[in-house]
Amino acid sequence: MEKYFKVALSADFLNEERQLIFPDIGLSVLDAEPVIDYKFVADYRAEYVPEQLAGIDVLISLKPRVTASSLQGIEQLCAVGRCGVGYDNVDLAACTEHDIAVYITPAGVVRPIASSIVLMVLALSHNLVLKDRMMREGRWVESTRRLGREPRGRIVGTIGLGNIASEAVRLLRNFDVAKFLAFDPYVTEARAKELGVESVSLDDLLRQSDYVLVNCPYSAATRHLIGERELGLMKPTAVLINTARGAIIDQTALIRALETRAIAGAGLDVFEKEPIETDSPLLKMENVVLTSHSIGWTEELFRDMGRIDCEGAVAISQGKAPVNVVNKEVLERPGFQAKLRKYAERRKEVAQ
Repeated sequence: MEKYFKVALSADFLNEERQLIFPDIGLSVLDAEPVIDYKFVADYRAEYVPEQLAGIDVLISLKPRVTASSLQGIEQLCAVGRCGVGYDNVDLAACTEHDIAVYITPAGVVRPIASSIVLMVLALSHNLVLKDRMMREGRWVESTRRLGREPRGRIVGTIGLGNIASEAVRLLRNFDVAKFLAFDPYVTEARAKELGVESVSLDDLLRQSDYVLVNCPYSAATRHLIGERELGLMKPTAVLINTARGAIIDQTALIRALETRAIAGAGLDVFEKEPIETDSPLLKMENVVLTSHSIGWTEELFRDMGRIDCEGAVAISQGKAPVNVVNKEVLERPGFQAKLRKYAERRKEVAQ
């Protein structure tokens, strides 16, 4: 049977030897479809160029940016499946203009990222990184004098109360947290109450919380949402944990707050510039836990995200819209609908 439906996956799923980095990214879903042919983009670029996207129907992508320039002259592409929940590296307006749906994989990231937040909470609570370093340096006695502060009986505040934050709250409840607070203008009081969380203003959350968790999407509205003024509202014993996007926090202001002990510490998986600069003061701080925008990267994460993205590609090959489309207006565009009709008709022809 002719493999007429073309899927491309970004090159960063592979290592330098062009072998899969991850054990399972859902390729068995594509293998089961006789009309689907897939390949990996030939070379990694931070931003796609049109030559990489020509002649494909669906792109499944990890890190590279999809910009207006990437889409110049691109007519066949019907969808971009993003591995993850963030889509700030995709120009949604440009995709919509080219009748390209952008879909994400929220169900695949909830548990891995939520459990990573709990990991950060516990690591900071028990001075894990610092104690490990002291042990390796032979500072046994000194390490025993660095007492931690448990989540038990303390207040946890989350900026954003979506799926990841809700799961983190559920997991942290096992540690006898005294109270959960949330700032999220898009969540109703009823939903917050259902989760056992008190809705408050951002300022109140920062003033009250012992642990501040950043769980909101990145956008123009949330860029530097946490700056010098906001950090100044936090308790000197509080810690800030960001597993969302680096630019939600003013990193320069955060460094000052950590250096002056205006706050007690931070757990950062994301940064304003990635990779982090090799001379960043953050790298030398004892009260900070740092990971490389990969704290939630598990075998299960990539298995589940990959399968969701591949299932989205299969749906399109059948003439159906994928789930979790973020630029929903594209679904009503005649050009996008024409692409789906073409795929549905081709399927019928092949089946006859």
